[in-house]
Amino acid sequence: MKKVIYVLNSTYLLGGASKSFLWLLKGMIQRGIYPIVVVPDRKGLYSILVQMGVEVVDIPYRNNTYPSFNSLKDIFLFIPRLFARRLINWSAVRKLYIKFSNSEISLVHTNVSVIDIGFRLAKKIYVPHIYHIREYADLDFHEYYYPSSNIFHRVITSPHSYVICITEGVLAHHCLNRNEKVKVIYNGIVNGKPDNIFKVSTNYLLYAGRIEKTKGLDILLEAYSAYLSNGNQKEKLELFVAGDISDNLYYKSILDFIINKGIKEHVHFLGPRRDIYDLMKNAKAIVIPSRSEAFGRCMAEAMFNGCLVIGYDYAGTKEQFDNGFKLTGKEIGLRFISVEELTRILNDLGDMSETEIIDMKVRAAQTVSELYTVDSYVTKVYNFYEEILNENINKKYSV
Repeated sequence: MKKVIYVLNSTYLLGGASKSFLWLLKGMIQRGIYPIVVVPDRKGLYSILVQMGVEVVDIPYRNNTYPSFNSLKDIFLFIPRLFARRLINWSAVRKLYIKFSNSEISLVHTNVSVIDIGFRLAKKIYVPHIYHIREYADLDFHEYYYPSSNIFHRVITSPHSYVICITEGVLAHHCLNRNEKVKVIYNGIVNGKPDNIFKVSTNYLLYAGRIEKTKGLDILLEAYSAYLSNGNQKEKLELFVAGDISDNLYYKSILDFIINKGIKEHVHFLGPRRDIYDLMKNAKAIVIPSRSEAFGRCMAEAMFNGCLVIGYDYAGTKEQFDNGFKLTGKEIGLRFISVEELTRILNDLGDMSETEIIDMKVRAAQTVSELYTVDSYVTKVYNFYEEILNENINKKYSV
């Protein structure tokens, strides 16, 4: 039985990386992989893994990136925090090496690009390592690799390193080329076919995602405020905001904007929700204003659940739109590239016919059910494991 160590950056249960990992883990177990999951704490995902009977190692570690630099306090603490990160990660690698140096580990698979302890462990125990790059890092999370992006890219192309990118856009952003060591494998979102129960809802717009600048809630609110000021429609759509607050300063600026524009009674903050699929199914449309979404799991989930998507035509959101157009020959959602375009779309929603909306929803769901299935996702990753291990039989590394 092949033993694979998986290294996660977070145990946050509602995060896209965690959802994608759980699907991957379940599929790998079904294919005979024995997983060992390394996590930084015992929150959220930890208890689910334990309940599944998975071997879990919880050990403190941090991202291999520079500390934040957003305030005067951050400036004063920058060097101590950077030193602490290096020390914590050094200790984590040492402890993991002691634990696994005499184990029959086949490979190490790191779930995101901003964690390096998996790569360093793999070097020490002479096994291949996979970086699963699910993010742009700098663009979508303002995370900057330590000591530099150039060093990181040298690492991921080193002899015992392999790469999975979740989109063509992520591949290009990291200046990689498809080859036997680098694959593009889309996330697995669904199993099976959609319910084929599509309806046109009329009571609210939905935003689903973290409340932070990169997710673009400010872009949506600017357009929504302009939409509310247009007196042509008889009945205005409410705006539901479902998601965690990950940037308190940004959240405060959002609240100030809402109050200053006099739209507070129309914007409803729901917090993180476990019934997000129900919210999607009953929304008039979901708006995805993210400035640089790597893939946009939420977008694919919404499309599969029969929700009309209005999305910022860039990065992973654009790639999904483009994939759908190539597959079906028509648009699978409504694209915008500016606040003005989004405002126009919101104003024109009421003029779209029921047939037009339902047809678009059907094409969107078809795209997800054909391109982003869990079975395809797991099979492609598993086949990559096989290629790597067949290539590296009896091979030792000297990096």
